[in-house]
Amino acid sequence: MLIVSATQVSAQEISYDKIVFQDNPEWSKVLRQAGNSGKIIFLDGYTSWCAPCKRMEKEVFTRPTVANYFNQKFINVKYDMEDKEGSSLKRLFDVKVFPTYLFINPKGEVVHKIVGAYTEKDDFLEYARLAVTPGESYAELQQRYQRGERNSMLMFSYLRALKLAGEQDKEGDIASSYLALMNKDHFMDQAYWEIIKHFLNDPLSKPFRVLLENRAEIAAVNGDEEVNSLIYKILNNQIKLNSAGYTKDGINFDRQAENEFIELLRQYDFPRQRELLARSMATQYHRKGDWPGFVFLMDAILDFNLLEEHETPLREIDHFTNIFVNVILDRALLERALRWSEYTCRHENSTSEKARYLKTKGAILEKLGRKNEAEEARAEAARLR
Repeated sequence: MLIVSATQVSAQEISYDKIVFQDNPEWSKVLRQAGNSGKIIFLDGYTSWCAPCKRMEKEVFTRPTVANYFNQKFINVKYDMEDKEGSSLKRLFDVKVFPTYLFINPKGEVVHKIVGAYTEKDDFLEYARLAVTPGESYAELQQRYQRGERNSMLMFSYLRALKLAGEQDKEGDIASSYLALMNKDHFMDQAYWEIIKHFLNDPLSKPFRVLLENRAEIAAVNGDEEVNSLIYKILNNQIKLNSAGYTKDGINFDRQAENEFIELLRQYDFPRQRELLARSMATQYHRKGDWPGFVFLMDAILDFNLLEEHETPLREIDHFTNIFVNVILDRALLERALRWSEYTCRHENSTSEKARYLKTKGAILEKLGRKNEAEEARAEAARLR
């Protein structure tokens, strides 16, 4: 009895400071090891140039809570997906982005998948635990969904699994179809609210209009801050998409959808409406090359403090000023832009931010032919940096 007790105490005292990986082992041997132990294989698919892979290795795989769990629960292997054994596994499991983390049963079947780096708190550990939680792995959730389960808990878990697996298109299609069936009452049911909160992202969809039209009632149940934050997040993300979509590929930009989005911003009353509308209109004026409209709007942003609720209003003004200055040659219009730039320089307290704005001011002065003043602005920016 003493010997057994001492052995147990010794086993409990084992503590790991990092996940212990087999590096690029022969895959057939790994499968045999899994078959003999009954454990799930944790496969880290990385490349030598993948920065997020290195962050995970350094910041997450060295956490004692993560290391102890993985070393006890899984057979841990890592493969360079561009080298020998790894390249064949990349084709076998259709790995397209890095890092990709696969959880594979002894039969060689992927039961769970995590794509991308998760370095915050215990997020990665929480998502990895799903691989061995009955009914919560990606494979089991998919089977349950295919059998016809549609309750709120299953839908939340399945949509989360799709997001973790990097299957955004499938996640988006299923979420849109499911959310389209919801009415106002669903928004005030906590189980459905969790799905809405995490997976509603289309501001032109019917569910989003339900949210806007019943904002007060929904906020009374779920809280003003949570509801208003969700509305802002969805609208703000769409403005970013409109801006990125235009700069990346102006040919395929959906102009009709942009017009509908701006009309939505005008139609409903919600917190930070003026800020969102101003930024969206500035993006549209830029895309159209409507510089008189752009100038009128920028003057209004300053005169009526339309961006007062934005986290960094001066940086936003400087951003739009730079867009304008890069394409404008007309002296009168450049004089208007100089006013915007002087406004940011005058109101900024941070030296690093002010240096950024002085650089913009110097560029405007240079275009106006005021070379000495331009040089002074650049010298002041350099001093502040």
